[in-house]
Amino acid sequence: MLDTFKASLDPSLFRLYRRYLYSRYKATDELAQAEVVHEKAKERLLKMTEKFRQNASYFDPGDQLAVRIGGHKLKGPVGIAAGFDKNCDVLEPTSYIFGFLNPGSVLKEPRAGNHQRPKSEGTVRIVIDDEREAIINAQGYPHRGLDYTVSNLKKFSEGQRGKAKILLNFSGITDTYTEDAVLDSCKEILVRTSPYVDFGFEENRTSPNTDFNKVLQTPEFTKKVLDLMNTHAPGKVKASKVSPYTSLQPSEEERKNKFQSIKVFYENGGQAVVLGNTRPISTKEGRLTKKFARGVAGESGRPLFPYMLKLVEEVHRSFPDLAIIACGGIFSGEDAWKAYEKGATLVELYTALTFYGFGVVRDIHDVLKRKLGNETLQSFIEKRDLHTR
Repeated sequence: MLDTFKASLDPSLFRLYRRYLYSRYKATDELAQAEVVHEKAKERLLKMTEKFRQNASYFDPGDQLAVRIGGHKLKGPVGIAAGFDKNCDVLEPTSYIFGFLNPGSVLKEPRAGNHQRPKSEGTVRIVIDDEREAIINAQGYPHRGLDYTVSNLKKFSEGQRGKAKILLNFSGITDTYTEDAVLDSCKEILVRTSPYVDFGFEENRTSPNTDFNKVLQTPEFTKKVLDLMNTHAPGKVKASKVSPYTSLQPSEEERKNKFQSIKVFYENGGQAVVLGNTRPISTKEGRLTKKFARGVAGESGRPLFPYMLKLVEEVHRSFPDLAIIACGGIFSGEDAWKAYEKGATLVELYTALTFYGFGVVRDIHDVLKRKLGNETLQSFIEKRDLHTR
């Protein structure tokens, strides 16, 4: 039997452990197999909390990789992306591994997400593409609700914890599909969670499998959401999640719409953008997605890497003072370094963790240090940005 803790650190062992999990746990009639495995993995992660606490030095990047954003100093530049810990269930163990945590998307009310019946109907909302090392999902914001999340955040803030800070991802989506309902929901999330959030907030309107998000992706609504963040989360970093281009040769209309929204966000006090971890794709054309009930899903993982790099480069060129959190297809230290060369300030992981475990974080630290030599990451970022201006 594999040592679960050692497997979580060693990519080769983790591949074996992952194979075991998928052979051991199957779909239910509420959750697809990938969701069942994810929940079981989180349970085991919680059981290893003490192990990660005792071995926190393994993931300590040292002073060389510390990064500052909006008056906040992060111990390390690697975060765990939104979607991994939707309900703030595993904050403590992951706080010993990462420089920052990006839990969520947090919703006001509990939400089941998009319909699926894996066993009885054969419909699913998430699949794993092992060959391409990708996750394709149309979950539709499943979440246990704000009360549950606040309870977990409060517990985390009052208990033992690592050095990671929280960038809370939130969505105002409710079952009442109006702008006012979304704004009211966002306000309540910000007010109730702000006492427990020590880094910032990331607003999220990018899910391609929640139809009403399309109505909300306008410069006018961007300003309304940011006004709420400025009012109810003063002193916290304000971030916006931005989906990658739909193609590597985007249309001028797509580029214009995306950059117009970023411009409004930046000019009204936004300090960071999270670029590129989910690209909309058609589920009707794929072999693995033919059982999806919805026609559009979001693809994450290795295939997104060139899309993410292109958007990071173009956003950095246009907004050199805007912090960029690169997220999409980063599987190694070399990948992370390429993102930094293009303009990243921080990087986030999700899909790589589900394929290779937490050892990827240590690899990124080691590669960044080697590339930087005697320079600090903060100094590298400042010199790079000065050259871009």
